[in-house]
Amino acid sequence: MRHPRTAEILDIGVVGSGPAGLGILHEAKQHGLRAIAIDKGPVAAALLQHPTYMHWFSTTDKLELAGFPLLAEDKNPTRREYLKYCQAFVRYFGLEVVTYHEVTRIIPLDGLFRVEAKDMYGRGRVWRARQVVVATGFYDTPRPLGVPGEDLPKVSHCFTEPHFYADQDMLVVGAGSSAAEVALELYRYGARVTVAMRGDRFETKYWIEPDIENRIREGAIVCYRSVEVVAIRPDEVVLRDASGKEIVIANDFVLAMTGYEPDTSLLDAAGAVVDPATGKPVLTECLESTVPGLYVAGTLCAGCESNVVFVENSREHGRLIVGNVLERMGWPDT
Repeated sequence: MRHPRTAEILDIGVVGSGPAGLGILHEAKQHGLRAIAIDKGPVAAALLQHPTYMHWFSTTDKLELAGFPLLAEDKNPTRREYLKYCQAFVRYFGLEVVTYHEVTRIIPLDGLFRVEAKDMYGRGRVWRARQVVVATGFYDTPRPLGVPGEDLPKVSHCFTEPHFYADQDMLVVGAGSSAAEVALELYRYGARVTVAMRGDRFETKYWIEPDIENRIREGAIVCYRSVEVVAIRPDEVVLRDASGKEIVIANDFVLAMTGYEPDTSLLDAAGAVVDPATGKPVLTECLESTVPGLYVAGTLCAGCESNVVFVENSREHGRLIVGNVLERMGWPDT
C-alpha cells in the first residue's frame, strides 16, 4: 500500500472514489487542479455492496465516464466489468486515489479544510484542501428494522449471491426492486422463500413485477402483505398483520432489503445544513453546501431519495463542481 502524500495543499479533496468521485478527479485534472480522492476501501468500494453477479439496468453508454469506453460482453455490463472499468479509468488518466483510509472529520479552518482520516490500523493522516467534495454514496448505512433479534448472525442487509442460502428457509423483507429480485434469485437457486412487506404491492421494475407476482400466485414464493416484522429468533420470525395478529414462520436467514439511509455525519460536523426530514443537504445549483467550498456529489445529494440520483445523472456533477471551483479561484474555465 502506497504511503499517501499529505504535505501539499490540494485544490480539491474528494471523499469517496465511486463514479461521481472519479468524475470529479478527472475534471479537476483536465483543468490543471491538484485533486485526490480518499476512500475507506478500494476504488469504487461502495459498488461492492451490489450482488456479485449483478447486471446493471443501465447500458454501457449511460455508465461511461468522460467518454472513456466501457467494454462489456453485453449492452448491460456486469458488476465485475464495471469495477474493472473504474480501476482502468483511474490508471489510464493517472488519477490519484488514496485507498483504505476512512475520512473521520472535515474541519473548515482559516480558508482551508483540514481533512482527517485513519488507515485500517488506526493511524491518522491529515490533508489540507481549498475545497472538499463529499461523494460517499449511501450504501454504508442500511435502514434498520429496529426489532429484537436484528443483530443475530442470520440477518443481513446486503445480498451478495444465492449460494449461501440454497435449501434454507428465507425471509426477504421489503417491496422494492431489490427485494423482488433477491426473492426470485433465491427461489431459482433452491431456497424456500417468504416475502414480508408493509404495503400491499411491489414497487419494482415493470418487467419484474409480473414474474414475482406469478411466482406468488402459483405458490412458489410465499408473500405476507401489510405486515411488520416484530421479532427475529434463531429458528423463526414473528410477523404482525394490520389486525394485530401475530404470524410465526420457520426461518433460517433474513435478508432485510429495506434500503439505505444517507450518512451526512461529515457534513453535519463541518457545519453544513442538512434537511432533517429528507436527509438532503442544502445545495446550490453547483452542488455547494452552506459551508463555502464544501460540495456534495453523487447519490448523497438526494438524501433518502436514493433512486433519484445515480451514475447516469451524476456524471455531470464533476463538471458543475469543478467549473464552480475554477470560478471561485479566479481561473479561466478552459
